[in-house]
Amino acid sequence: MRTIMNNKHSFIAVVLGALLSGCASDAQVQTELTPPTNAEVCCGDFSQFPYAQLNDKEDLKFDLDLSAPVGNFSEGNSHFAAFRFSDRSGEVMVTVSSMMVDGSVLAPEVLLLDESFNVVKKITLDDFAVLPSDAFTRTRYISKFRTNTDNTPYFVIYTPADKLGQSIKVDHPAKARAKEFGEAMPMVTDPTYTYQLGGRIELQVETLKLRPFRASQVSQPAAKQTLAPAKIKVQPESRDFYISSIEQAVKMGDIPKALGLLDEAKALNIQGAQEAFVKAVNSK
Repeated sequence: MRTIMNNKHSFIAVVLGALLSGCASDAQVQTELTPPTNAEVCCGDFSQFPYAQLNDKEDLKFDLDLSAPVGNFSEGNSHFAAFRFSDRSGEVMVTVSSMMVDGSVLAPEVLLLDESFNVVKKITLDDFAVLPSDAFTRTRYISKFRTNTDNTPYFVIYTPADKLGQSIKVDHPAKARAKEFGEAMPMVTDPTYTYQLGGRIELQVETLKLRPFRASQVSQPAAKQTLAPAKIKVQPESRDFYISSIEQAVKMGDIPKALGLLDEAKALNIQGAQEAFVKAVNSK
């Protein structure tokens, strides 16, 4: 009887230990899923976010993790990645994927911003589809959207704080393939992924139309300041020389020489040179 009681007590102790261990584990997970604090927020508004410059074609893979900057969004604080489209891009196709890895995933949302950093469009978690894994990639959230960079030159990827700690159960890849090909359902367990503070993101950008060149976007060079030519004070001897030389050249029939002297006289601002030339020609 004592042996049975001891075994019973041991069993209860094991169960209680497991429960306590489970509670401690849950508490730890909950702590990890607490959104970043206001003290961690890097910027007062979207205009102060650090934006990565994109090329007209991109295929990026990166971790949006706890080292990423923190911003304040309508749902709360979140780590984020912010981008600016290429100046060459007009219409673009954007693909955002959030990979489901080891039971966790970042629940992605995207804000498209205008040139004044106002929100023009929001791509919510509901706009993302679940794409099962295949031979080349993992199960993921994925969303494709088209936008005009004239209207939305910036965008931000983040996760809503009110989704942290929630989870999603997705079809096991084998089940997804069986559904696709109409095969018998395999005996597999569907995986569950918890929404975490960060995750693995893949970003593709394809330029569909180039942005037309606008001359007004190019800063015009400052107009060169034209200085008024300094007035030369002509000595009476110089005036007499040019007028006399012009009259003599016309008299000798050397009109080219007379015109050359007239040009020099005009450059020196000698008054009466033009009249002397005309008078000499008319009196010849």
